[in-house]
Amino acid sequence: MSRPRARPRFSFESPLTPEQVNARVRVRLARHEGVVEGSVHPRTINLWVRPAERHLWSPHLDLQLVELPSKGTRLDGLFAPHPQIWTAFVAVQALFGLLSIAAAVLLYSQVTLNGRVLEAAVGLAVMLVGGGLAYGAAYVGQGFGSEQMYELRAFLDAALREDGS
Repeated sequence: MSRPRARPRFSFESPLTPEQVNARVRVRLARHEGVVEGSVHPRTINLWVRPAERHLWSPHLDLQLVELPSKGTRLDGLFAPHPQIWTAFVAVQALFGLLSIAAAVLLYSQVTLNGRVLEAAVGLAVMLVGGGLAYGAAYVGQGFGSEQMYELRAFLDAALREDGS
């Protein structure tokens, strides 16, 4: 059993060229079916959930297209929260990390000076628990967004099966 990841990845190969992949995804996006919107660039495709269906935990799918020597394409996909949510998550993690370091320094100084150790230890514990809870929130959000992750991947698979006409 593989360990869950905060940003799940997948990779597969298609016999289509990157240009064909782009064309098929563009055609499917132009139909405005379902809850998927996106943007298509020469070697990158970004897919996300329509604003009307979007929640705090809604995923964002980034695809990188790599042309293979065999004239096919390798698609490397990465599910993540919307970029603004991911930035906030990283900022919260960094904040708890810095506060944990500060609390550890305070605890060390209180121990060496025979000072108020209990308060400093509680402060460090609160920072570590807060950081752990913030980290765990990524997995909770991933669980809430799993249905939309499936919809994004199903949209991509359906687009690649179509002939583009």
